[in-house]
Amino acid sequence: MGNLLILAGFVTVGLAAPSVLLKVGALGLVCALVLLSDDEPLRFLASLRFILLFALLLFIVQAVSTRAGTSLIDVPLRITDRGLLAGAGMALRFLLILTSSFLFVTVTDPDRLAHLFIRLGVPYRYGYAFILALRFVPFFRNEMRTVREAQQIRGIRASVRTLAGIRRAVRFTFVPVLVSGLIRVDSIAMSMKGRAFGLHPKRSSSVVERWHIEDALAVLITACLVAGAVLSRRFAWM
Repeated sequence: MGNLLILAGFVTVGLAAPSVLLKVGALGLVCALVLLSDDEPLRFLASLRFILLFALLLFIVQAVSTRAGTSLIDVPLRITDRGLLAGAGMALRFLLILTSSFLFVTVTDPDRLAHLFIRLGVPYRYGYAFILALRFVPFFRNEMRTVREAQQIRGIRASVRTLAGIRRAVRFTFVPVLVSGLIRVDSIAMSMKGRAFGLHPKRSSSVVERWHIEDALAVLITACLVAGAVLSRRFAWM
C-alpha cells in the first residue's frame, strides 16, 4: 500500500506540478529510495540508460523548438530561457514518472499488491492477472541478461546502432526472449488450469496485512508530494 501511495505522489508531481525545482527534488527522492532499496544503484541506472537518453533527446528538442522568452544563444540555433525551462520540465516529467514506476515494479511484492486490490473489491481473476504482469518484468530482465551472456560467450555482438545491428538484435535477442516468455506463459496456463483457477466467483486469502511504521511514512511522503504539487501550481513556483 505504501509503495502505491508514493508512486501516486510522484506521478502527481510529474503531471500536475509546473515547478522544475520540485521535480528535481522529487527525482532526488527517487534516487534516495533506490539507495535504500535492495536493488543495486548501478544496476538500476543501467536498466534506465535508454530512458535517460530519451529524456535528453526530449530536453534538446523542446529547448530548440521553443521560441518564446529571452534569447540566450542565437548561433547556430536560437535557444531561449523559456525554452530551457520547458525542456527541463518535459525531461524531468518523463524521468520522474518512468523511474518511479520502474522502482515501484522492482521493489513491490506482486502478491501483496494483488491481495490489496482483492480486498478493495477487485475480482481475484484480475488481481492474479496483475500479479503475473508484474512477475514477468524481472523474468524478462533475467532472460535478457542470460541471452546477452550467451551471446558474449559465442562472440555475437547484437548492437542496435545500425539497421543491420537492429536486425541481428531482433534475431539473436528478441526472438529467444520472446520464445522463453511464451514457454513460461504456457506452463503457467497449464498449471492454473490444473488447479481449476477461476472456478469459483470468490477466493479466500491467507495473507493478513497490518499497518506498519513504513506505511505511515509513505502516507507522509505522499502528502508532502501532493501538497508541493498543489502549492507550486497555485503560486507558480519555478
